[in-house]
Amino acid sequence: MMPGSRMKHMKQMIFAVCMMAFMCTGFAQAQSPPTIVKSFSAATVGLNGSVTLTFTLTNPNPATDLTGVSFSDDMPAGLLIANPDSLGGSCDTSLVTLLPTNISLTGAVLPANTSCTLSIDVLAIAAGDQVNTTGAVTSIEGGTGGTATATVSVLVPDLTITETHTGNFVRPQSGATYTITVSNSGADTSALITVNDTLPAGLTATDFSGTNWNCTLSPLQCTRGDVLFAGTSFEPITLTVNVAPNAASSVTNVATVSGGAEANTANDSASDVTQIDAALLISAQTLSLTVAAGNTATTTFNVNYNGNLGAVTFACSGLPAASTCSFNPASVTAAGTTPVTLTIATTVRSTAIPQPNGVPPQFTLLLGMLGLTALALALGRSKNSKMRLATASAGLALLLLAGCGGSNTPAPGPTPTPGPKGLGTPAGTSAVIVTASSASGGATATSTVNLTVQ
Repeated sequence: MMPGSRMKHMKQMIFAVCMMAFMCTGFAQAQSPPTIVKSFSAATVGLNGSVTLTFTLTNPNPATDLTGVSFSDDMPAGLLIANPDSLGGSCDTSLVTLLPTNISLTGAVLPANTSCTLSIDVLAIAAGDQVNTTGAVTSIEGGTGGTATATVSVLVPDLTITETHTGNFVRPQSGATYTITVSNSGADTSALITVNDTLPAGLTATDFSGTNWNCTLSPLQCTRGDVLFAGTSFEPITLTVNVAPNAASSVTNVATVSGGAEANTANDSASDVTQIDAALLISAQTLSLTVAAGNTATTTFNVNYNGNLGAVTFACSGLPAASTCSFNPASVTAAGTTPVTLTIATTVRSTAIPQPNGVPPQFTLLLGMLGLTALALALGRSKNSKMRLATASAGLALLLLAGCGGSNTPAPGPTPTPGPKGLGTPAGTSAVIVTASSASGGATATSTVNLTVQ
């Protein structure tokens, strides 16, 4: 071969080798590294609960297998691999190494354009957001890839409590009720849960109970030891009370919850402000009355009643002397507002001179005649004087005899109380108190009317 031909042939060979080297180098550089993705099976987990952590490895190359695929993942401080037997997935698990705080995969093969998974259960041992980031995934053909991050929130139990009632209570009342509900806005509680209630003055508990609760009346307490799962509530507790006749118009009942291994105690109390109305009210439409002695005065009362304590009857006190009162209707049984008319009757005052100590008038005349006789003896024995005294004595005798024809016994009937100007209702102003009373339950109400007698 000519020297020139050999040179040309060598150049061609060198070019071919360089082209092959270039092509091989370019092909190797074109392989993509594997990718890794991780996730938790739930966004939250309760303290001391478990959640599944899953890794997904992918070979994005359409025609090239990746070998030597590897990664390592260190657990954050709040998570722990406590159950090696939970390891699973479609990747070769024989290539996985498990430690309490680490999982690693070494030397796996990923065929072109395929994925495989690894999963392991982890235990939540500390509260808060647990952020877990892997090391970079690698392979022989694709080199070094990226990392993967996932977060799970570890929750502790967080008990809350509510206390409610329906409508206003009344005084007195039996069987008024409160409803108490315990909920868990955090994590799987793990200890005894206790509910206590503090009743205000004027309320007395008669029953404290709820399904699956163990309750006592003294103290007012309910307990249970089963698990209250996150986002759920226990069966409600019913507190039944009696309302005293002297209960205040507004009271506050307080319920508290504790236990369950919760950490947040700031929301463990509930206060229920309760309005208490009177079961019976009475009010006068007219507060002042004026009447002449011997006449009657009237006014109307509005009686508000809940109808649960039997018939309501009425009485009045503070009336002036020689007067009476009456009501129409005499009693009320219906619930609601009922108008009741009060009538006050007074007695006319007499101008007759009253006899002292009830002495009959004939005895008064007898005393007068005796007085005249004594006078005659004193005046002397003249004929004219004797005649005049005789005439007066005869008149007194006739009056005496007329009086003797009647009875000495006073007429039957009440003896009126004498007033400042004689018998009958005295002049002046009196505060007349009208009292309404229920037949049972002890409900009473009063209203006052000022009565002026002229």
